[in-house]
Amino acid sequence: MSVVLQIYAIIVTLSLIIVLSFYLFHRREVTRLSQKLQTLLHSFTHAELTLDFPSSDITDLVNALNELLRVYHKQVYSLQKKDEAIKETITNLAHDLRTPVTAIQGYTQMLLQSPELSEEDLDAAAVINERLNVLNQLLNQLFEFARIEADEMDFSYTTFDLNAVLRSVEERKIIPALSIAEISFPFYGDEKAVTRIFENIISNALSHGKSDYHFSSYDDNENYHFSFQNFTDSINESDIDKIFNRFYTTDLSRSRKTTGLGLTIAKNLTVKMGGSISASLNNNVFEIVVCFPKQKG
Repeated sequence: MSVVLQIYAIIVTLSLIIVLSFYLFHRREVTRLSQKLQTLLHSFTHAELTLDFPSSDITDLVNALNELLRVYHKQVYSLQKKDEAIKETITNLAHDLRTPVTAIQGYTQMLLQSPELSEEDLDAAAVINERLNVLNQLLNQLFEFARIEADEMDFSYTTFDLNAVLRSVEERKIIPALSIAEISFPFYGDEKAVTRIFENIISNALSHGKSDYHFSSYDDNENYHFSFQNFTDSINESDIDKIFNRFYTTDLSRSRKTTGLGLTIAKNLTVKMGGSISASLNNNVFEIVVCFPKQKG
């Protein structure tokens, strides 16, 4: 009887070992497949999921996931091609329009200097010249955006003072309230790019803000921070997540003659300089905060 019990115990033990091994194998295989799936989703390759050991109950799942991966990669590729076509169209459009606009500006300026025109004609020529200046600025912004998106911008890296750059922008624009830290904020990057970042954010605030402008800088152990605040009645909470999207503007009538690219360019340049940018809205006070990392050591 004791022998039978021993044999029974051995069979039960072996069965448990087999069941446990089967469970652990499947768990490990599922974990491996999950990790591989995450890798494939971000690698945009044509590789597919495979099983280390054939298993009928997992094979159908793997085949279904591979089919989804093929559809996903096909859609991503299609979107990338469309995006590249849009960027190329923007570049060509901006380039093709700049030459005739510049020529028209030249003729308009000649008219403004003509002694034969009446005062009424001179006023009309001045209006035309002003509108051409706005159009030229919009085209330049389109061209700049296309170059940034295509990684065609050449950056010149030096060490400079971020606060000094903000002060230089302040000298060219009327800024009601400016609180810049007295100390220097040394940063290694492209000074022209940072100037463009500050100019675009401040121009956006002065164009779309209503009042209570306040621009400031401060730092902590890790970063330099630049805050740009203004009161607004044209921005809603739903706009915040889209505020840095290209061509996005809360001015649906586009009466302010903007492309909706200023903040997009600011964000792209900030990221290329190793920084971060965010927007928030609190009690109708719109704020953009730009952070640049301090140099280590």
